Amino acid sequence: MMHARAVDAAAVRLHELREQEWEDLGLGALALALSVAATQVLPSFALPLFFGGLVVGILGMRAVVRRWNLVEELAEESDAYVLPEVLARASREATMERRRTFAAVIRSWGGDEAADESPLGSSAEELEALAFELEDESLALDPASAVACWRLVSDVCGSFEDGSPDLLRSRIRQIRSGFTRADLRQTGA
Repeated sequence: MMHARAVDAAAVRLHELREQEWEDLGLGALALALSVAATQVLPSFALPLFFGGLVVGILGMRAVVRRWNLVEELAEESDAYVLPEVLARASREATMERRRTFAAVIRSWGGDEAADESPLGSSAEELEALAFELEDESLALDPASAVACWRLVSDVCGSFEDGSPDLLRSRIRQIRSGFTRADLRQTGA
C-alpha cells in the first residue's frame, strides 16, 4: 500500500517526466527542422544540428518510456488511482475486450494432461468460475481487480508452476471480489 506522500511524489515525478518528454521531443524536432533548413543557409551547421536533434529526441523518448513504466508500476497500487493517468491505465484492463482476452487465456490453461499435478490444475474450478465472470457483461470489474487479473495472466507461467496452490487461489478470490453488478454501478448504489 502506498501512503499519501508516495502518491504525491509519484504525481510530481509523472509531471516532471511529462514536461521532460515534451521539452526534449519539441527541442529535438526543432533541431532536426533547423538542420534541414541549415543545409540551404549554413551547411556547416546542418550535421551538428541533425545529431543534436537526434540525441535530444532520444532523451525525450527515454522520458516517454520512463513515464510509461512508472504508470504501469503505479497501476498495481489502488491508492495511486487518485492520479488520472494511473486510473485510466488501470481502467483499460477492465474493458470487456480485455476481460474476454483474460478469460480465453485462463481457459487455455486447462488443456494440459498433467494439470492435476500443477497448482493450476488444483484450481481448475476456480479458474473456470473466474473466466465465466470475466465474460459476463452484467458484471463490472473494478480497475484494481482488473490489474490483478492482468498480473495473474502475465505471471502465471513463472509464478505458479512451482508455487503454492493457496497463493493462486488467493489471487483468484481477490480478483473475483472486484466484480459488482453493472446496473448497480451505473446507478451509483
